[in-house]
Amino acid sequence: MPVHVETGRRVNPDHSVQPQRAWARVAGLIFWLVLVVDLTGMQLHSATVGRSLMLSGSLLTVPLAFGLFYALRPVQTTLAVCALGFRLLEASLGIVSTTVGFGSVRARLAGSSLGTELLHLSNWDHKTTFGAFSFTIGSTLFFYLFVKSGYIPRVLAWLGLVASLIALAACLTHLVRPAFPAMTMYAWIPMLLAETSTGLWLLIRSVKVAG
Repeated sequence: MPVHVETGRRVNPDHSVQPQRAWARVAGLIFWLVLVVDLTGMQLHSATVGRSLMLSGSLLTVPLAFGLFYALRPVQTTLAVCALGFRLLEASLGIVSTTVGFGSVRARLAGSSLGTELLHLSNWDHKTTFGAFSFTIGSTLFFYLFVKSGYIPRVLAWLGLVASLIALAACLTHLVRPAFPAMTMYAWIPMLLAETSTGLWLLIRSVKVAG
């Protein structure tokens, strides 16, 4: 497949620019929706409303992942597919563990072998960290593609990449040494800043592509 290089970007020319920009705006909008529902849900986690918000955040991660995938696929398809896969794994873990947390669902699952396995998953000590680990890998790959493409300002792309690597290191360290607090705010504040700023940019300006 032929490629061309423009302003330092290596991209595949065989794609439609308008859908790509539209998907980027979808991703920008959902970045913010996920942050709002997740942060609110964390504050109300013990309540049914809070758990429902957390479930909504996991469900919204699916269109977010596809929005980023279709926006960045022209840069490097293989890496975009890998990033999509890790974000979908994150979403799947979140959907299963949150859904099983509802009392009525737990009661229905208790009598089946599959239900028992899902209950074990929901009680797994490292499920949150592993989900976050999957998130950070996908986020690292997506922001690497932003750095490589020049689709967004370099300061935003590099902020996202560095923030993703910091969070990735925290999760990996916790999985190896459980005493290390993977979800410490110091590891995740840069990620919060990166996602809010990138989401706002994508929503308003989309991606800068030729065409």
